[in-house]
Amino acid sequence: MTVFLLSCLCRVARAAAVLLSDPCFQLHSIQHLLGESELLSSFRAAPPSAEHKHFSLHTYTDYISPEEQQKVERMLSFLTNESKEAAASAAPTSEEDLCPICYAHPISAVFKPCSHKSCKACINQHLMNNKECFFCKATITGVDDYSKPPAS
Repeated sequence: MTVFLLSCLCRVARAAAVLLSDPCFQLHSIQHLLGESELLSSFRAAPPSAEHKHFSLHTYTDYISPEEQQKVERMLSFLTNESKEAAASAAPTSEEDLCPICYAHPISAVFKPCSHKSCKACINQHLMNNKECFFCKATITGVDDYSKPPAS
């Protein structure tokens, strides 16, 4: 039983890391689904009328069970905490250390054989449809982890 729980936790942590590393993923999207979006209320000057109800999973009780809503709420809570921990532990990044593709994440991958660099999120997305380097069009034969050399 303990091994099963550890396996599940590892998968959840891995899935959270992938989501949070994707530049397109926004926690606000999940908050919006739960009707918790503060962004919506800040754009609206007047309170919502009866004909302009705010979308929320809570209003679709025929299609979404309370258990499913709770799972989404737990996922949002977990992702929010993971995001805060990642932001707190991340050292400030200079512009030259950012991925030249998305400018959202630090460089974390090196392409083989050409040694060009990007973040893992960009290269993973790119490799789904293309096997060529973004920059020089060389065929990518592998991707290694990148760690910035120590400053001398």
